[in-house]
Amino acid sequence: MITAFGVPAGADELDDRKSQLQQEMAAQSDAVEDANADLSAAVGRHNEAKANLAAAEAKLAKAEAAERDAQALDELRAAELEAAEIALGKAEADVAAALAALESVNRRINEEVLVTTQQSDGLLNLALLFTDVTTSNLNQRAQLAQTLFDSSAKQLDELEMRRLALEDAQAAADAARDTADAARQAAAEQLRARQAAADEAAALRTEVARLVEEAAAAQQAAQGQLAAEEARQAALQQEAASVEARIQARIAAAKKAAAEKAAREKAAREKAARDAAAKAAADKAAAAKKAATTSRSTGTVSRPAVAAPTSRFLMPVGARITSRYGMRLHPVLGYWKLHDGTDFGASCGTPIRAAEDGVVSERYYNAGYGNRLMIDHGLIDGDYVTTGYNHASRYTVRVGQRVSRGQVIGYVGNTGYSTGCHLHLMVWEDGSVVNPLAKWFG
Repeated sequence: MITAFGVPAGADELDDRKSQLQQEMAAQSDAVEDANADLSAAVGRHNEAKANLAAAEAKLAKAEAAERDAQALDELRAAELEAAEIALGKAEADVAAALAALESVNRRINEEVLVTTQQSDGLLNLALLFTDVTTSNLNQRAQLAQTLFDSSAKQLDELEMRRLALEDAQAAADAARDTADAARQAAAEQLRARQAAADEAAALRTEVARLVEEAAAAQQAAQGQLAAEEARQAALQQEAASVEARIQARIAAAKKAAAEKAAREKAAREKAARDAAAKAAADKAAAAKKAATTSRSTGTVSRPAVAAPTSRFLMPVGARITSRYGMRLHPVLGYWKLHDGTDFGASCGTPIRAAEDGVVSERYYNAGYGNRLMIDHGLIDGDYVTTGYNHASRYTVRVGQRVSRGQVIGYVGNTGYSTGCHLHLMVWEDGSVVNPLAKWFG
């Protein structure tokens, strides 16, 4: 026998209640129903930002090392250039000194030649020296030449020595100049390389600073989403506990009403028995007076109703099962939680039918479960049974209305936290959620 629960007078007020839940307890096979998409994206952005930051920091470390090496090499090239320029200055000074010495020797030789020619009758001697040689002036010319060359032998040797010194100084100056030019070019190239390394390091520092901000923002967003996820999970647990408490309260009220009814029926039976006994005594006394008639009085005693045998409930929709009741590992929060019902992949607008006779006990909207409807089916084979229907587009019955098995009570929808049209079916036994397919639905 099915005895419906009592229904609180204010149950319709639940229609306006909007709970802040994260999601319905959904299947692991459909990951989106089991995880907050925003949180997953935020966590992904955070991880990507951390990876990019690590790569950028590694590049920056290399760039800064290259910048330091370039700075050191730049200083070395500058020192080499300075040394080369000093050497060039010294070499040029040596050339100038050698040239001055050579010119000094030339002047002395010229002066000695002039003095010698003047002491040997000047123009005559020169004429003899530079005119055609004849027999008459040959001895005079020879004597003059001997005099000139003998007097300047030392100066000529010195002149050659100075000339060779000048050549050596010029060669050294040329080499020093080449070295200085090469050092100057190397220093300029190194300066450009150092500037390029400095520019790269500066750009990477800017990039690292940007990535640090990006990673911090992503972390903050992920933490905010995680906090919201945990809050919605807590709200969902609170909702589940509240539903069970309300069902258990209705069960307690039903039990109390049943006990009061049983007490009333017992009192009525006892009164009927006393009345029957009194009537029997009166009848017996009357019969004794008549002495010829024996009469028997009977009383009717009510017997408690016997519960009907258990039968499987009617499937509320004719669609395949897409997710079963059971524990699921939350992909973001990382802990196990209960998927508290059975999902049917019916299309939106599919009629939802009552699984069994009963009374509509609750109907309201919930952020996780969407539009919800609960039907109390009363005491069946010792268990108080309630069925729940979730995510509907709308319901066609009201709280307190008695419904029959197979009656259309609403239509499949996609309300609440849902990624597609489906029906989420739930069952409570004595106020505790159970697997719908374990006992009540074949």
